[in-house]
Amino acid sequence: MVSNFEFLKKDFPVLANFGELAEKYCYSDSNSCLMKLGMIGETIVNLMFTYDRIVFPQDNTAVARIDTLVREGLLTRDLATILHGLRKVRNKAVHENYSSVTDSKNFLPMAYGLCEWFMQTYGDLGYTHKDFVMPEKSTMVVPIDKIAEERKEAELAKQAEENAANAPKVAQEERKKQAYKVANQRYKTEAETRYLVDEQLRMVGWEADTENIRYSKGVRPTKGRKLAIAEYPTNSTVGNRGYADYALFIGEKLVGIIEAKAIHKDIPSVIDYQGKDYPKCIREEDEKYVIGKWGEYKVPFTFATNGRPYLEQYKTKSGIWFLDLRKPDNSPMALHGWMSPDGMEELLAADVDSGNKELKEMPYDLLTDKDGLNLRPYQLNAIKAAEEAVISGKQTALLAMATGTGKTRTVLGMIYRFLKTERFRRILFLVDRTALGEQAQDVFEEVKMEDLLTLDDIYNIKGLEDKTIDKETRIHISTVQGIPPIEEQERIIKQLSSLLSSLYGIEQNITM
Repeated sequence: MVSNFEFLKKDFPVLANFGELAEKYCYSDSNSCLMKLGMIGETIVNLMFTYDRIVFPQDNTAVARIDTLVREGLLTRDLATILHGLRKVRNKAVHENYSSVTDSKNFLPMAYGLCEWFMQTYGDLGYTHKDFVMPEKSTMVVPIDKIAEERKEAELAKQAEENAANAPKVAQEERKKQAYKVANQRYKTEAETRYLVDEQLRMVGWEADTENIRYSKGVRPTKGRKLAIAEYPTNSTVGNRGYADYALFIGEKLVGIIEAKAIHKDIPSVIDYQGKDYPKCIREEDEKYVIGKWGEYKVPFTFATNGRPYLEQYKTKSGIWFLDLRKPDNSPMALHGWMSPDGMEELLAADVDSGNKELKEMPYDLLTDKDGLNLRPYQLNAIKAAEEAVISGKQTALLAMATGTGKTRTVLGMIYRFLKTERFRRILFLVDRTALGEQAQDVFEEVKMEDLLTLDDIYNIKGLEDKTIDKETRIHISTVQGIPPIEEQERIIKQLSSLLSSLYGIEQNITM
């Protein structure tokens, strides 16, 4: 059988060699296979630095190098996740003598897809995708000369670095454009999608592992655990023999169903088909986990994804699509990240109808008080228009106001009403430069709202200088530049997602 990695021999023989060896070792020596796959990832990262003349980070670790390339705009989040996965499994193979044929078979096609992306970005831009063919198990014993193997690897790696250093420099914007174009069109198998989903779910607080946390291995809902149980059986007759890709449990409460599909699938149609059918078809023995019934549905939330980050230009084939099944008039919507268990519980506890009712009934006289905000009629009209958009279920609202017309005070009044009526629990006030954030903070701290108290007196507000995440924070002011760097995000993303996912409504991007 010809190696899947044969296409790399002309432009990147070092990668072709690692790939061919990984295939050869897949069944007979999975420890070596995982090490070779890890070397594919490490080699690609190092060559990217050389091709694009990027300075290595001061903390020159594998993690820092990958995160630097993400910051440079050369790697998408899903590619970075695969590179981190290859890095971790290689470390495990090297330091713990870990071996797993299952992991070898899972990572081989992912490494192949990564190599195709690299070829189309740094090598032959006209290369076209070819399907990966899993190597067949062979009983033939092939003699191995490890010393000669390592010598060849070192020679090929040196040659690759020299070629990259001597290659004509490509403009950064041109390279970024090509890298993202190829990444966003990259073919993903359902297995890769599930791997990416596992990683994403773990980052926001779910226990997720498609290979081990699955129904067929005896995993069941357990008090005190937040489980994403893979291949969960239902009575549905559609899809994968009635097995949902994941069932989400908070303790012994069934709160969500996830369908993970290949990248070419239209995600909203998956919601309308399997995403709606599985929640109707919960088995009798699982009724003890059902927390309520909403018409035919026995699960409140359903999700579908193909692992691709949300892109407006690929709207129906990217992102995480979510549907709240508790109301028949709810429509599927795209999310930019997974809901955390805490955020999901807050959403379950939220009373949107009550908040909308309070918003409709709350008078506006406090906003026109001459000793307080003293808003003008046009500012009140802007607030009313935004509130009407929220009440009607719209996910975005844009207020266009000229310089000097009081945008910050308008937003202050809007924020006060949203929090006072508990229509939203938290607000992220995001600006594009520090001066605007400081201006907003001054207004929040100075203008009297109720009982001679400022917004800062009434609610817990965190300003530009405060980067910590606090569940009790009601308003957080930040600049776009203040969003934490990539290498810090993994540490805090679970905490941040818990806060932001509960803003499922205020992800409605009321922008100025």
